[in-house]
Amino acid sequence: MTALTKYKDIIDGKPIHIATVTAEGNPNLAVASDVKVLDDTHLVISVNEMVRTQENIQHNSKVVITAFDDDWKGVRIFGDAKFYDSGEYYEICRKTFFGNGEVSPFGATKPKGTIVVTVAEAKEYV
Repeated sequence: MTALTKYKDIIDGKPIHIATVTAEGNPNLAVASDVKVLDDTHLVISVNEMVRTQENIQHNSKVVITAFDDDWKGVRIFGDAKFYDSGEYYEICRKTFFGNGEVSPFGATKPKGTIVVTVAEAKEYV
């Protein structure tokens, strides 16, 4: 497995795509920019609007995430996700993305929740 911290520069605070699957088996793709690598195997995503993504994770925890740099080199991350609306991970997101009074493009002053992804595999795009 590739260490997630290797991709910190193209993940932290940058737009990523996160793919999930509905309970009916239909794909869903969302974009998030409030993202932070916690360590070699975990990242957190602030949930401000991603209602379908949040719902899908409750039915099927498997996710795929892509992130790219300006030269389109990047990483595809496969993992399991869990949604939190309180607790340690929620507080990490709140302090990281809203700690200085930031307001989301949707007018939020705190996250609705946090998605924590435990990475099973990270594959480079070159």
